[in-house]
Amino acid sequence: MFDENIEDLSQLNLESISIAENLCTKKEKPIKPGERRFSIFVRFLEDLVKVPIFHCQKCGECILSHTAFICSQRCPKRLRNGPCGGTGEGGMCEVYPERKCVWFRIYRRASRLKRTSMLLRIENIHSWELEHTSAWLNVISKRIEPPTLFMKSHKKNKSK
Repeated sequence: MFDENIEDLSQLNLESISIAENLCTKKEKPIKPGERRFSIFVRFLEDLVKVPIFHCQKCGECILSHTAFICSQRCPKRLRNGPCGGTGEGGMCEVYPERKCVWFRIYRRASRLKRTSMLLRIENIHSWELEHTSAWLNVISKRIEPPTLFMKSHKKNKSK
């Protein structure tokens, strides 16, 4: 009986490791020096749009379409999958109590845009290799997933 439990725990441990590897390890193509130089030019064009409109933090792994078009990297803890748990009363940030938590703002906007289902998606842990590269080029080179601009509407079926 004890041996069976150990085998079950070993299997559970292997599954947990596999999930963690999928979140942490990206099997991305390395960025070559020439591509990094080209990325600086493309990122300049990208920043002309994304910085003034979305306050982009230039992470290279843009998930704006999943976070109601608010850059999640504006969180001082750089969290990509929701608030930290230190969000104060009224949605105030734990680190900067004078401003609203980025994730509070994301949820509020997602509710208005009817995109809260996008917040249930688990995002990969940030790859620092992609920091300050062009997210547009990273989409084209398939290092990151393309944005989800339009969602299918889920209309309720009316029964007669």
